[in-house]
Amino acid sequence: MYRNILIGYDGSKFSDAALEEAIRLAKASDGRITVVCAVERNLEMEAMAPELERKLEEKAEEDLQRAAAIIEKAGVECSREEVTVDSPYKAVVAAAKRRENDLIVLGTHGRTGLERLLMGSTAERVIGHAPCNVLIVRRQQQEK
Repeated sequence: MYRNILIGYDGSKFSDAALEEAIRLAKASDGRITVVCAVERNLEMEAMAPELERKLEEKAEEDLQRAAAIIEKAGVECSREEVTVDSPYKAVVAAAKRRENDLIVLGTHGRTGLERLLMGSTAERVIGHAPCNVLIVRRQQQEK
């Protein structure tokens, strides 16, 4: 049973599916959930659009509050963490190490081909560096 679950959350429909699964698992094991929202810092973009980073941080805070409210409404203990890093996967992995999580839950966008090659896969990177098990949750096809 997983009792100390971390979810990487970005407010997307994909991370909403992961959030539902994390809640289900936490309830089944009387566990707790930590929500991590990571803001990717890009110095080049920051120089060209300084307001963008502030807006991204505001969105991450809203996402964090929304996810925490859903978790708490489900009756599961929740903690939250918003971080600004150079890569979201690093934030998730670092938080899991720091908090000694026994499971990371992530949604996947399901990118393939060139799009995946160009954009990379946060989930794939987390799997490669995680200190614990990782559960990747796909949305149901009919929901897309």
